[in-house]
Amino acid sequence: EESEMKAMQVRVPDHVHARLKELAQEEGISINSFIVSSISNEVVRQETRDFFKKAASNYDPEKFAEVLAAIPDIPIS
Repeated sequence: EESEMKAMQVRVPDHVHARLKELAQEEGISINSFIVSSISNEVVRQETRDFFKKAASNYDPEKFAEVLAAIPDIPIS
């Protein structure tokens, strides 16, 4: 299933465009594909950060200590 795509116009400094072109060529992909991949990676990074922020906000040191205490000590050999 192919998802819909929105067109965006983005202005970048000439030196950034030149570097994007170089990097895309090194990867053997179009500048558009390189930018889409880069933006997608950043969205995932932000979502991951938000997930862990939310998880950390629920952290209860007492509950964590209880869980650790319930784990039996087993010698590592």
